[in-house]
Amino acid sequence: MEEILIVEDERDLREILSFNLERAGYKPVEANSAEQGMAKIKPGIKLILLDVMLPGMNGYQMAERLRSQACKIPIIFLTARSAEEDVLNGFRSGADDYISKPFSSAELLARVKAVLKRSYSEEESLYYCGPLKIDAKSAKAFLAEDEILFSRKEFDILLFLIKHKGTYFTRGELIKELWAEAPYVTERTIDVHIAHIRAKLGLYKDMLLSRCGFGYSLTDRCL
Repeated sequence: MEEILIVEDERDLREILSFNLERAGYKPVEANSAEQGMAKIKPGIKLILLDVMLPGMNGYQMAERLRSQACKIPIIFLTARSAEEDVLNGFRSGADDYISKPFSSAELLARVKAVLKRSYSEEESLYYCGPLKIDAKSAKAFLAEDEILFSRKEFDILLFLIKHKGTYFTRGELIKELWAEAPYVTERTIDVHIAHIRAKLGLYKDMLLSRCGFGYSLTDRCL
């Protein structure tokens, strides 16, 4: 059940939002200020419904602070201010969507569903292991923010291992998974590709483990 943080100082509206979200199968988490909302940020939160006009820190400031901290939780602004400049300020602050008050529960739930779906789609294409990031959609790999160029098969091996981080695979299992169309590939081929990957990982080469009798595995525990 996805947890959605509602940051809204109007109690009645906050309770209505919680009721509608809960009825739709979500788990609402309530906060009556940006400061309280910041304190309730946790890994389980999948979306933030954020009022703009809040006492103390306003919604724009909260969004900017979250983005400055590399928080990627999607944000939907809720506000009565619908002028073009207000909308633009919302997106500049890091918003993923913007709903003008008053709005219907049907519109809110539709926006929530769309933003969550987009967020999950983006997450599913990105894989992390320590300083290593793999973007499966663009077929790119980054090490400590620097792009590293791998051959097609090197990339395929790395992507497969990062998807199953911490699990060992023998040479035979890797051939079966990644060379199904070329059964003539030998185990020596795997060793050569692994050696090339390790060389390109440089200082982080120990992320790619080998264990006699078990095979190869990718881990970030050695960092």
